[in-house]
Amino acid sequence: MPLTASDLRRVCIGCFNFAVRVGLAVATRGMAKELARRDDQRGRNTLRWFTPDEAAVVVALARIIVPSDEETPGLEDIGVLGPPAVVMFDRLVATSCYRQQIYSRGLLAFDVWAVSKHGHKFAEIPEQAQKALFAAAQDLHERWTGGTSAAKKAVHRLRALTLASRGTLIAAQLYDQIRSDSLQLFYTSRVAWTWLGYDGPPMDKGYQSLVAPREP
Repeated sequence: MPLTASDLRRVCIGCFNFAVRVGLAVATRGMAKELARRDDQRGRNTLRWFTPDEAAVVVALARIIVPSDEETPGLEDIGVLGPPAVVMFDRLVATSCYRQQIYSRGLLAFDVWAVSKHGHKFAEIPEQAQKALFAAAQDLHERWTGGTSAAKKAVHRLRALTLASRGTLIAAQLYDQIRSDSLQLFYTSRVAWTWLGYDGPPMDKGYQSLVAPREP
């Protein structure tokens, strides 16, 4: 029985996905030595899971995702009324095997990408260069997952094969996760709720009575 156009499309998409997984595996193998070195460092500093190199990239990315200005607080400000952002990220990742895989590879990929493009690690390059790399990761993520036509997706995924082999796609995979985590951490912080004027959780003492107001 001959294959239909739909069958051929599914086969092509399957081949693209397999090839990208192979590209990601090749890129990860190229970073394996550094990943192993970082794994050996875990728990040897003030953080539970992040290494110093990883923490530096997290802080830099957090400033880009939820920036602050003279009137609006950002992620770097949540430490005013609680633990610093990097500590909150560390706690979040330390309790999630899924996040550990995404963050370990993605944070290293941002460093590798920055070194290949600018000659320095991500946290060491100028802020504008950091923003440019993060925007490129966002663009690649959206091209890979966006609801475009099948033909355009095929072109994007074909291009992604090269990017996967260089590890750039690994950085793009981190984009969605760290953006989501950044927004979660900021909008559940005391600083964000104070800024928004919302007297809600987090309430460390909870409510002592269902009918009486909470004591200040």
